Amino acid sequence: MTTDLAPELCRPERNSGCSLDELTRALGELLDGEPTEAKGAAVADLLRQYASCEDSWRPYVTFREDTYSRNLIWRTDQFELLLLGWGAGHESPIHDHAGQECWMAVLEGELEEVHFKEGDIAPDGAAGGLRSGRVKAFPTGGVAYIHDDIALHLIRPRAGKRGVSLHLYSSPIDTCRKFCPETGQPESVHVAYHTVRGASCDGTDPALIRDAWTR
Repeated sequence: MTTDLAPELCRPERNSGCSLDELTRALGELLDGEPTEAKGAAVADLLRQYASCEDSWRPYVTFREDTYSRNLIWRTDQFELLLLGWGAGHESPIHDHAGQECWMAVLEGELEEVHFKEGDIAPDGAAGGLRSGRVKAFPTGGVAYIHDDIALHLIRPRAGKRGVSLHLYSSPIDTCRKFCPETGQPESVHVAYHTVRGASCDGTDPALIRDAWTR
């Protein structure tokens, strides 16, 4: 794994002419300080406005054959913004969000969210399985919100087509739990990136990228 960080993977100067960079500025100002319900609604409005009429994300999106792609757009101590590219048939694991808030804005296609709840833990400590809950489709321009107090979830594109979504985590998530759909058994996983603003970072230690972006 690479230990020296390539320049294209470091945090760049933002371009005032790029609406995606301007979105990161606005989010940073909005998310400063303690979270409130009013801030959460304002975040959703910002993402909805961007998703409904902007396409400055297109140079940064990538797609993979093996899995959906995770593309870092911006990261601070307050938040992380990722661009996800979904191929037909891809889906995320069932997962939590490590106690953080998460918003998803659909930029292209239609994505489906499935909620799950953990079952009761058995006396021997075994996982109690998962209970499926709400299933909801989000069209282009739609915005979803999730927190661990609401549910676990998985995301996947609908209708056999690919999709693109913008995910905002406040605060950034470096590890989370994914869950076995059959047993409900959780597993802690370190999350990583496939690209940084469109530049491939395969083989690069994600901790180096995070350190460079939050210094």
